[in-house]
Parts: sequence; C-alpha cells; structure tokens
Amino acid sequence: MSARRIAFVLGAASAIASGWYFFVYLTRWEWNRAIVSGLIFLAAEIALVGGVVLERLGRVGRELAATRRPEPRPELLARVREAAPPSRSPFAWLDPDDGRLGVFVPVLLGAGVIVSAVAWVVERVARATARPSLERGLALRLGSLALPEDGLVPEAEPADPLGLLAPEIPR
Repeated sequence: MSARRIAFVLGAASAIASGWYFFVYLTRWEWNRAIVSGLIFLAAEIALVGGVVLERLGRVGRELAATRRPEPRPELLARVREAAPPSRSPFAWLDPDDGRLGVFVPVLLGAGVIVSAVAWVVERVARATARPSLERGLALRLGSLALPEDGLVPEAEPADPLGLLAPEIPR
C-alpha cells in the first residue's frame, strides 16, 4: 500500500471518528467538546478534498505531458531564429566592460551625499522652527490637567459661615 493510500485511509478514519463524536457530544449537550470535534472533522474533510483535488490535477498534468505536440521541424525553427531581432541587454550601462560604470558609481554616491545633506538641513530647520509652536500647543493641552491656581484645598473659611453659633462675648 502506498503512502498516499495510507494517508487517505487515516484521513477518512479521522473524519468518520470526529464526525461520530461530534453528534455524540451534541446529544449530550457538551458544547465545547462538540466544537473541538467539529473542527477536527472540518480539518480532516479539507485535507481529504485537497488530496483528491491534487491527485486529479496531477493526473491531468500527466495526461497533458503525454499528449504534447511533437518538436517543430528544424528548418522552420532555423528560419524563425534567423528572422528574430537581435537581443538587447536590458541594463547595458551596468556592464563593467563598457566603462560607463566608472562614471555612474561616483555620480550615484555624490547624489546620495547631497540628498543626505539636504535632509540634514531640513531636519535642523524643522527642529528649530517647530519647537516653540509644539511647546505652546503642549502647554495649552496640559492646562486642563494642571492644578487649580488656589490649590486643591481652599483656604480656611470661618467655622460658622451662617452665624448659627452663639457669638463670642468679650470678657
């Protein structure tokens, strides 16, 4: 028995067993176990379907390979190759034998240095001009979190604000 057949038999056995336990757990009202066995059943079913589909695709591929067209006649192939345009090198400027690469690399490095310098200047200018504005905005946003100007505990008020207590008599 081939490994493919053994895998198919084991997958079918897993699907049958997990499907059986799925219904057993449902009749016993054991929902968590039913969910787990249902997921195992779904995974086994997907594996079986995937195996069958891949096997059929392989069979179709083998049939197509068996029915390929014969090789073209050599004189026709030679005629087509004669009429073909000359091939081009897509990155001819990178060819080290051409000599143009010696100019390209320093230009590229110089452009990188210039772009880095411009980025450094832009960052310094942004830092110098943005800081006061950012600090002012931060102070405005933090104003609602600041302590009250008179503090958390108000200053001592008179003990009898309504005058309900007897006034003190001087002696």
